Amino acid sequence: MAYYFMVNTFERDRQMRLADFYREHFRICDEALLGEILKVSRVRTLAAGEILCKQGQVPMQLYLLIQGVIRGFLLNINGKDITDCIVFQAGDAAMPDGEFFQPASINIEALEESQIVCIDIGEVCRLMEIYPELIQVRQQMLIMSAQRHRDLKIVAYQYSASQRYQWFLKNYPGLIDRIHHKYIASLLNMTPVTLSRVRRELKEHVMV
Repeated sequence: MAYYFMVNTFERDRQMRLADFYREHFRICDEALLGEILKVSRVRTLAAGEILCKQGQVPMQLYLLIQGVIRGFLLNINGKDITDCIVFQAGDAAMPDGEFFQPASINIEALEESQIVCIDIGEVCRLMEIYPELIQVRQQMLIMSAQRHRDLKIVAYQYSASQRYQWFLKNYPGLIDRIHHKYIASLLNMTPVTLSRVRRELKEHVMV
C-alpha cells in the first residue's frame, strides 16, 4: 500500500512539474488543453553523447528541452563535423527541422545529460486540429528558431573572431564552461585554435 502511495505521489509531482513547464514556457493556461497535452507527454533522459535523431531519418516525435544542452550537427562533403545549432534554454524545441514528417537535415545529439519532453507528432497534429491556439504556439516557435539561425549566420560570417566569441558569451551564458570548445568553435565558424587564441587575448586585455 505504501509503495503504491509513493508511486502515485511521484506521478502527481511529475505531472505538476510538467504542467508548470507548459504554463511557463508556452503560456498554455487552458486546463482542458493542458490535461490533453499531459496525457501524451513523456519525459526522457538522454545521456551525454546520445544521438536523439539521425540525419535522413523522419522524426516521429516532437522534442522539447527541459534541461541540458543539445546540438544539431551535420557532416560536410569531407566528413567534417559541423555544429549547426546549440539548444540550452528550457522550452526550446530540439528538432532538426521546422516541418513535420520530413527527413531530418541534421543529427541531434545531447552534449550533457539532458531531459526532454517527447510527444508523438501525430498527437501534436490531432491536438492542433482541436485547439487552434497550438498552431499559434508552433508558429511562434518556428519564427523564433528562424530568427536565431539568421542571427547566428550573420555573426558567423560577418563578425570578427573576437566579436563572434563575445556574442556567444552574451547569447549562450555559461555554456563556455559546460561543453567542449570544439563545438563552440564550429558553431562560430572558426577553428579550435582560433577560439583558444581569442579567449587568451581577451583575458590578457582584461588583465591589462
